[in-house]
Amino acid sequence: MEEKQYVDNDVFRYSISLRYDVDWMPDVTVYVKPFPQPWHKDYDENKDTLSLEEKEDLVQEKYFTQERIDELKKKLVDKIMADENPFHISCVDVDGGYNVTEEQLFKFE
Repeated sequence: MEEKQYVDNDVFRYSISLRYDVDWMPDVTVYVKPFPQPWHKDYDENKDTLSLEEKEDLVQEKYFTQERIDELKKKLVDKIMADENPFHISCVDVDGGYNVTEEQLFKFE
């Protein structure tokens, strides 16, 4: 078996994320009929008592169906594809001396 020949190297590690202006999506407003209130004649204390957080969760669960989620994903993907470079790329670490061969080096000449 042929022994690998390791070469001197510098290593740059990059963090890649979507730019904030690319992954930003507008707010979605959802209009619903009012939740029952204690003063309504059909109010049932056993089933109608929900906290604001429970109401928010219920509307979110019912409104954001998989179909709506898929539509939002498509809008985001279209936005990413329309942008020349939708990424924020920053160097987060510089190192060197790893066991790599000549073939593994990125050549930018």
